[in-house]
Amino acid sequence: MKIEVAEHGRMSESGSSLLRLIQNQDMPLLDLFVRESVQNSLDAAASDVEYVNVDMVTGTFKPAALNRHLEKIEDRLNRRYSSVSQNFIAVRDSNTIGLTGPVRYKDVRNNSFGNLLKLVYEICKPQSTEGAGGSWGLGKTIYFRLGIGLVLYYSRIRQNGKYQSRLVACLVEDETKKEALIPHAGGVKRGIAWWGKRDGLVAGSTIPVDNELEIVKILSIFGLSPYTHSETGTTIIIPYIDEKALLNEVYAINEPAESKPYWVGSIADYLNIALQRWYSPRLNNISYPYGAYLSASVNGTKVKISGMLSLFRYVRELYILATTGTLESESLIESAGISWFVESIDLRGVLSSTSSGKFAYAKFNRRQLQMEPPSNERSPYQQILNIAVQMEGGNGPIVMYTRRPGMIVGYDYDGTWTHRMPKSAPDEFILGLFVANSQNTLKSIVDPKTGSLMSLEEYIRQGEKADHASWSDRNIAGNNFRIISNIQKHVISKIKKKYSEPVRETFERQNTGLAHALADMLLPQSDFGTDASVPPNPNNGGRGQRPIHARKSTFRIFGNPQYSNGSVEYEFEIVMKGKPCILSLQVLTDFKRYQADSWEKEDEIGKPFPLEFKELTITHIRKAAEKSCVGYDCNILITGSARGGNNKDVSVEFLKSSRFSTLGYAHFVPSESGCIITGNLVFSFSDPALKGMCELKETDK
Repeated sequence: MKIEVAEHGRMSESGSSLLRLIQNQDMPLLDLFVRESVQNSLDAAASDVEYVNVDMVTGTFKPAALNRHLEKIEDRLNRRYSSVSQNFIAVRDSNTIGLTGPVRYKDVRNNSFGNLLKLVYEICKPQSTEGAGGSWGLGKTIYFRLGIGLVLYYSRIRQNGKYQSRLVACLVEDETKKEALIPHAGGVKRGIAWWGKRDGLVAGSTIPVDNELEIVKILSIFGLSPYTHSETGTTIIIPYIDEKALLNEVYAINEPAESKPYWVGSIADYLNIALQRWYSPRLNNISYPYGAYLSASVNGTKVKISGMLSLFRYVRELYILATTGTLESESLIESAGISWFVESIDLRGVLSSTSSGKFAYAKFNRRQLQMEPPSNERSPYQQILNIAVQMEGGNGPIVMYTRRPGMIVGYDYDGTWTHRMPKSAPDEFILGLFVANSQNTLKSIVDPKTGSLMSLEEYIRQGEKADHASWSDRNIAGNNFRIISNIQKHVISKIKKKYSEPVRETFERQNTGLAHALADMLLPQSDFGTDASVPPNPNNGGRGQRPIHARKSTFRIFGNPQYSNGSVEYEFEIVMKGKPCILSLQVLTDFKRYQADSWEKEDEIGKPFPLEFKELTITHIRKAAEKSCVGYDCNILITGSARGGNNKDVSVEFLKSSRFSTLGYAHFVPSESGCIITGNLVFSFSDPALKGMCELKETDK
């Protein structure tokens, strides 16, 4: 094939800049490749087809056999890749219209470039079809990042009643690197070149190869077959990939080997899971409401519903519930006996009809997610992120969201879709999927492209970034309708209402609002003592006799708290078993408990801890070894200024946080035999809306 080196011009992109256009550093390249390539195939679905075939292909090829077709870089490639074989990755679709349109710019009419020019020769030319995936025209740059920047495009189309094949190669590289392949005759290097056949009408230009024999010869290098009979479609081939580097990006070499999931061991296995991860709603879904569904395979082996990981089968069924309200005949949700819910997310005053979409959700346990033998599937977090995630205080919900193309835009478990959602038990997981009502329209906003009211689908589409990994609101005609943020708030509300524990109102009057806000402050934990207390004994300072059977030191509070001037006072009892203990103030959120040091970390809240010890008074002490409740009264007073106090049985000291020196800890050191101490503690609070508690832990220090 003949080479055409792109010349530098005003406002033109260079190879180095093209390789940096998508700035997504959080998602592995293989995931970006699956998301982009499958979306391109689905957007190009032929009219009236039932499904689109997409086959992910991996394999090896002989470098010399390919290099001889690439004019002026053959020798450089042969020197760089002298091994017998190299790896490639390809995506082949059918039941699509292929790379249609003109092959020369002079044939473009009404600014309609067609699929060929937009994909192969242009940048920033997005899909214009209603409901299409792309809105930036940048996603295709992922092809150049998987290997050395070399990509081959093969397509068979039916145009003007005739079938025609087209093949073209493109190389995008960093022109600033010493090992750049594209030749140059001086001047400014651009780092972009194409290979095809010489265009007889435009000097120095190339157009795609259309000779069937030559195309078959090039495809055979990769063991790929041409389209035949009435088949149309596109095959994209990316040679010279570094399989090890791509997999290391998915699962880093410093991650624990024992937690490594099987699908990160080969490109083929990973592509199979990535197809499920991002396209489960449209995969083999004959009830997909917007046209052709997706039929996918890897190296010719179909991705069947029965072979999918259970998590992604559930995601697929949640989508079907959201779009049809019913389940398939062989539903995994139904056979597992799972209670599911579908609710409309209604927004008033913004949309033509109130429903912005449907939210389908359910709670699943480990058995239903097949995390137990013999399947031993990984946790949902590892299936969506590849690495194990340890959640504190239970499992946070996972919320997904999608629009018309049926691709999962994102999985949210700690962001704006799940903020302050209730956590489930360690062996349970809440999964939810929001499906946008793509046919709804904004009340008063006209789409300049159609002259009609802007659809909700187009509003969301234009708010996606180039990698389509999230949704965001934006100003339209000077207004921000906050559609996305309001959808998120409603989704959070649905989960909280369904799965949160009911809250009992303790006080009703306005003047007791502070006490109500702090009603949960300093609640005892489940291991605070083992026996119920007995009525007070006036002979021992008002304390009930309390046999000591707990193995560890314990802490409890009793009586009603006293509130005044931004502080709260409690009576307490601590049973110390002989080891030093730390009593720490903690703030409770829906996500985790924060002690002073964790709260004040720069990568957490980063501000002074809102709770702080002011006084701690010990009024009575008895030896833990004594069965009698008789002890002795004392008056050890520890304040913020004194910070410490002691006698023969116990010493106490307030400790500061490491960053802002907040008195958030009290350090108790008992005598060797231990003791039981009772008294009063007073702490201040700077934010009455927060919930807090005290936690006692034994320590060796």
